Amino acid sequence: DVDVEAALRKVHRRMAEPAEAVVAMPSPARRLRIDRIERAAAPASRRWRLIGSLAAAAALVLTAIGIWNARRASGVAPTATAMTWSTAVGERDSVRLADGSTVILGPSSELDVAAGYGASEREVELRGEGYFAVVHDAARPFTVHSGGATIVDVGTTFSVRDDADASVRVAVTSGSVRVSRGSSADSGVVLAARDVVTLAGDAPASVARSAVTAGDTAFTRGALVLRDAPLSQVATELRRWYGIELRVADSATARRRLTATFAGESPEQAMAIIGAALGARLERRGDTVIVR
Repeated sequence: DVDVEAALRKVHRRMAEPAEAVVAMPSPARRLRIDRIERAAAPASRRWRLIGSLAAAAALVLTAIGIWNARRASGVAPTATAMTWSTAVGERDSVRLADGSTVILGPSSELDVAAGYGASEREVELRGEGYFAVVHDAARPFTVHSGGATIVDVGTTFSVRDDADASVRVAVTSGSVRVSRGSSADSGVVLAARDVVTLAGDAPASVARSAVTAGDTAFTRGALVLRDAPLSQVATELRRWYGIELRVADSATARRRLTATFAGESPEQAMAIIGAALGARLERRGDTVIVR
């Protein structure tokens, strides 16, 4: 990238330089006279070299300003190299993309941004959970690929959760998005504000209108909210938030569901809450918890 400000400073310095070095004089009027005499005596070639240098510097500045204005007109400075952001167990992070869009990553999540993002398209790939606040650009649609689903922004904020059981949940908090299976963004279902869609395997998309809950964006506030969640989802969330592998010892317990909220509890406290809610005994062996 051209540093426009540095180029301008360089031009100003060179314009301020006299053709000949002038020894400091006590009298400003005398200094001015000497400067004029030395300039008149300077060879013509020196003056032309100075003019040529200034012209070259000015051309560089004009070129840089032209590039800068072109980028301002497009609204996006393309990403030069591919970037990946990731979060550890229990960690969250906020990512600002080149176009001003922002992403809040949930625990144990990863966001890939390909090189050239913003040039002609804006595509990212999410593994885990993320909340997107997108700067709308009709000429460059914003697309999220996650767990076999493609989510295209139509000017909105929305959350995406890619679960380990091959299901993807998209919850729209404002605006609208189009969600489709696979990499195609040309078909699918359009969601408006407060709509939710769940894609699981080859089953038809499950759309729930006006069904967004506080739990869909709770992770952005550092909380884990489970509402009538199957233990498979509970296991996924415990892995992300606490680094714990949950295993169920029998099929009867596996069919149970959990409603609970965690906001800063320790792993031991979280396990006690889960055990009490399920009416089960939990045995912890290192990072593995067995539910009986």
